[in-house]
Amino acid sequence: MQTSPITHLLIQSIISFSGINSSTADMRHLQTLVRVVTRRATIHCRQCTQSISSVGSTNWTVHPLASRGVVRLEGTDTIPFLQGLVTNDVAVVGDKNPSLYTMMLNVQGRVLYDLLMYHSADKSGKSALLLECDSSITQELVKLMRRYKIRKKVDIADVSDDHKVFAALSQGQEKSLDKDLSGISVVAPDPRLNSFGWRIIGNSSESLLTGLGIKEETSEDEYHTQRYQSGIGEGVVDLPPGNCFPLESNAVYLNGVCFHKGCYIGQELTARTFHTGVTRKRLMPLEFEDQPQNLSVGANIATETGKSAGKMRGRVGKYGLGLLRIAEASKNLKVKIETGEELVVKASTPKWWPMDE
Repeated sequence: MQTSPITHLLIQSIISFSGINSSTADMRHLQTLVRVVTRRATIHCRQCTQSISSVGSTNWTVHPLASRGVVRLEGTDTIPFLQGLVTNDVAVVGDKNPSLYTMMLNVQGRVLYDLLMYHSADKSGKSALLLECDSSITQELVKLMRRYKIRKKVDIADVSDDHKVFAALSQGQEKSLDKDLSGISVVAPDPRLNSFGWRIIGNSSESLLTGLGIKEETSEDEYHTQRYQSGIGEGVVDLPPGNCFPLESNAVYLNGVCFHKGCYIGQELTARTFHTGVTRKRLMPLEFEDQPQNLSVGANIATETGKSAGKMRGRVGKYGLGLLRIAEASKNLKVKIETGEELVVKASTPKWWPMDE
């Protein structure tokens, strides 16, 4: 049996160190084993080289997100104050973990607001937490938090006018955003999915585009299209306040819930549902054959037999999200538009979901 010099050297080394019997049968088995290991190692190295090469050619698109607002919290009691209000562990946010995904619930355990949280520090070293939320509810969020504030030393303010939100999405292999972005308040990876780019907060897009070497911004609709294709819910349309649950909205899969940090509003139902291991409905990506017209949020999604499978949520173009019963999601689905016409729609399981779903 012919062997390459490398394979031969490996075999001799194994025999020397292990004292294995060098009979003909054992030698054949050992040669086969070493060939398999060597071949797999070679394939792995080639894949690594291809991955590194593709990373070098990655391009970025920058999307201004007018649909998102920013609330700032600062003061000595900021972290303990937020710990009792949100689903995730605020104590981990800092220089090493600059971003966090979390939700604010009502006492019945239903979602009020989805939040992206960032650590921010000014030139003097004074730190604060910035909460990114749907721009339509920033004033509601500030008002609600001030109601819970009582005597805690926390300053809460809507700073959306001076803090614009941008998403930087990679159009290739994921890599760090290693660019000169001076003058930007926050540059942090999207905490929901490692593959979904970066979040940036600044007062304008000019320095951002210059730092990234990009001539112009890409539309917000394109961002939402990619978000819907990825199956990520965001804002009051996808997560209607008081009408959805965090586990159905994939908060656990998106790193938005901590189950060992202590009590917070709405914790009891969330923890009980999680530990029972039963979540029958989930927010899932939808794709229509063509861009639908006259399709309203909340439209019923049904199977071919007419059985209700779920409800329509947000949509851009032919992509959107639906809250679907998992047992019905793989079937042929249709949704009725305002004119009475029924459109075919396909649901899919996001790649980032656990394998057992």
